Amino acid sequence: MTGARGHRVSVALAAEPRRLIICAVFDKDGHIDDFVAYSLAALRPHAARILVVVNGALTPESRSALDSVADEVLVRENTGYDIGAHRAALAHLGDGLEEFDEVILTNDTWYGPMRPWGPVFARMDRSACHFWGLTDHAPSRLNPFTRGGSAPYHLQSYWIAVRRAMFESEEWRRYW
Repeated sequence: MTGARGHRVSVALAAEPRRLIICAVFDKDGHIDDFVAYSLAALRPHAARILVVVNGALTPESRSALDSVADEVLVRENTGYDIGAHRAALAHLGDGLEEFDEVILTNDTWYGPMRPWGPVFARMDRSACHFWGLTDHAPSRLNPFTRGGSAPYHLQSYWIAVRRAMFESEEWRRYW
């Protein structure tokens, strides 16, 4: 659906949306902690596809653990941090991204779920938005990462959900 200026208007998701989860993981020794497999297994009922991108090496045991919860595991050189892994996944998918209504870019820096995912997804599926996150960060006068300047209000980057109106946009393509 397009608005008055030709921009895509965001709408709530249809019942049972096709959701893609792209999860970036890293461990210097190639080990995947049990909580990562637990987290992905809990997301499984809400995802049409789970793609895990490993930055660096992966032990055979960890590969087996990821294979049990993901549809696909990509192992790549550890460059570009999580954003590099997400970029590699999007490039790997190419036009296949069009199959989905929502894409979740996440990583292995969170634990959970502590409660079922169902109510979270049900609430957000009804929300007309282009993107959403689980948590935000208040603005701060001193940027905690650079120790200078300020940090604006932002969504935490460990979980960004993006809807079709956004990921099919020219701006999205230019960004990636």
